[in-house]
Amino acid sequence: MRTVRQPRAVETREKLLGEAARLFALKGYHDTKLEEVLKAARVTTGAFFHHFSSKEELGFAVIDRHMEKRRRLLEEIEKRLPPPDKDDPLQPVFRRLDAIQEMIRHREQGQGGCVIGNLSTALSDTHDAFRRRLAECFDEMELEFTPHLAAAAERNCPERSVDAAALARYIVALVEGSIMLTRTHQDRQMMARHFDYLKAYLIQSLGAGGR
Repeated sequence: MRTVRQPRAVETREKLLGEAARLFALKGYHDTKLEEVLKAARVTTGAFFHHFSSKEELGFAVIDRHMEKRRRLLEEIEKRLPPPDKDDPLQPVFRRLDAIQEMIRHREQGQGGCVIGNLSTALSDTHDAFRRRLAECFDEMELEFTPHLAAAAERNCPERSVDAAALARYIVALVEGSIMLTRTHQDRQMMARHFDYLKAYLIQSLGAGGR
């Protein structure tokens, strides 16, 4: 990744990434022409190639930017939530789910879906490098839940064998599916209901009452 230090260069790069992310989410990677990104960002071809060698490199940078913004936003949201019960390993899982709901509400102000989801659908079968990078994104999301699920299983269900990593992957699948269904049905309460069902299941299976 190229290092950008000058304020004007940083601004140009951010414009390119922002418009590319918006267009990829709205139209998809393949249907977004590089010329459209340049026009939307008001950046010349020469300026683009100063920052990126290709549309592919731009795509990888969009993914990295999205994940960095996601990390920062979720951390900021969680700081505003009530403090968790430190004696309950499931509380960090529930806080992260609540933060994700709030993050999605922020996204509703813009058009297009999740750029990670859109790129996964468009590129996983045709571009192995993108597929691997996108898989890493979902792996990162799973790791937000895995240690807490493992701690809850160890504490409350020591006699049972619980695959915390597989359960975390299931949670990510439910989250991503809920995002898609919420947008498709235009039902803002759908995700909240899905997450309530998920929390109830986790309490039943891994909570103190699920011994």
